[in-house]
Amino acid sequence: MRDRETLAYAIAVYGREAQITKAVEELAELSVELLHYQERGGSADAVREEIADVGIMLDQLTLIFGGTEAFRRRKIERLRERLGLS
Repeated sequence: MRDRETLAYAIAVYGREAQITKAVEELAELSVELLHYQERGGSADAVREEIADVGIMLDQLTLIFGGTEAFRRRKIERLRERLGLS
């Protein structure tokens, strides 16, 4: 089973609402690990693990809500402008 199929199956098994809630939980866990890293010399491995969890949940959110590429392109272009790169 491919990654996308696995993620779609997780949504089918657990349900959209549960996976949205899980995404919120994973985002909170990443926030905590980032704060630990900055304030207490936390582990970069712990941060990377939470980034992986968030990435998986973002992929599921993309399956639930649809693609974000157009939004992403606009936001990166806005960032280029703010940085004086365009």
